[in-house]
Amino acid sequence: MMTQTLHVEFETHEGALLRLIGLIERRGFDIHSVDLPAASAGRMNVGFGVIARNLSSDIGILQRQIHRLTGVCRVFGDVDGTDKRVGGQHG
Repeated sequence: MMTQTLHVEFETHEGALLRLIGLIERRGFDIHSVDLPAASAGRMNVGFGVIARNLSSDIGILQRQIHRLTGVCRVFGDVDGTDKRVGGQHG
C-alpha cells in the first residue's frame, strides 16, 4: 500500500497530539512517519506519513474526522497525487 501525507495544524492543548494519533490509528491507518517541527504561538504543525491497513480506509474521510477534533485549525495533504485541504478556522 502507498504512504499518503497528512499535515495538521492544531492548537497545543494538553493531550491534543495524543488524541490526533489515536484517531488516525482507530480509523484504520498506520503511522509510517512523523514530522514534528517546533511549536510556535500556541499552535503546532505536524506531518504524518500514513498507510491504510485495508482498502476500505478512506483518507478523505480521515481528514474530515481529524478536522472535527477540538483545536484543529487545518488539515491538508497529498491524497491521490493532488493537494486536498479541509477547512479553515474553527470558531
